[in-house]
Amino acid sequence: MADPYITLVSSLPYLPPFEKAERSPITRLRLEQRLHDLEPGDARQLALAEVLASWRMSLAKPKTDKEMVLRYRAGMQEITQPALREFLEFRMDQKTILSGLRQRNVVFESSFIEQVHGGSRWVNFIASHWDHPDFGLAAVYPWIPEARSFLEANDARGLDRLIMGVIWQRLSRIAESNIFGFEAVFAFFFKWDILQAWLARDAEKAKSRFQELIKEVKNDS
Repeated sequence: MADPYITLVSSLPYLPPFEKAERSPITRLRLEQRLHDLEPGDARQLALAEVLASWRMSLAKPKTDKEMVLRYRAGMQEITQPALREFLEFRMDQKTILSGLRQRNVVFESSFIEQVHGGSRWVNFIASHWDHPDFGLAAVYPWIPEARSFLEANDARGLDRLIMGVIWQRLSRIAESNIFGFEAVFAFFFKWDILQAWLARDAEKAKSRFQELIKEVKNDS
């Protein structure tokens, strides 16, 4: 079939840009109900990819870079869909670059290589350009200088916004490559994942601010 998921994709709601969204247009339950229309093989691929690339699976996230790479390599052995593999490789490249930016001032390049060996095509290149502000990769990944600035400023929210935006744009291009194929489905899923993570982050911030206001009121009374 030329358009195997035309009904499924047509049933998915519009996703507003994550920064502008006030709520999610679809719940996890309803999204899963729609994803039941996936072919078993595609459903399996998506479930494996979620473990590797989800923003929301905080409790299941690897605790170290080495664990991240081991999980990635194990998972990629079962990922056969070309566009999905390319997306996951892009995410791993991104994670590896961010890991290098975080570690550069506290470890030697040899230690970095040991931790992330086998995770990204850029590991040795980064190590060989360890003292370069952007590892010599800013022409390939224009977001690196801004990411470095956010890290230096300890601005986690700004960094998340930047990286989420880069991934969002990448997923939009993937979806456009096959608008009624598996590419459009997994692109929607991971964009929805980003939106959920952003909304949760804002909710946590709002809750924290509310608690601060309550404390201020109590202190004044």
